[in-house]
Amino acid sequence: MEAVVEGQEGEAAAEEVKKSKHVLRKLEMRQQGRSYDPHIEEQFGGGRLLAAISSRPGQCGRADGYILEGKELEFYMKKLERKKGKGAGAA
Repeated sequence: MEAVVEGQEGEAAAEEVKKSKHVLRKLEMRQQGRSYDPHIEEQFGGGRLLAAISSRPGQCGRADGYILEGKELEFYMKKLERKKGKGAGAA
């Protein structure tokens, strides 16, 4: 039971890392110019993101990947819409 308490204190200490004013200003400047693709914002609203998992042969217990964006995202969104349309028509 003591291990759980120590683990929680360690997490709290990690969250309380102080940042300098310069770092805070730099982060604010980066946030100002940031804009997301409308399709990605739509996915955030729905609580899901389309991503591609790319794992290498021989890797156990590891899955790397990336969030789909641009033309690739549009392609898979269309593919999913067609798949949903076929399922509704058959029922």
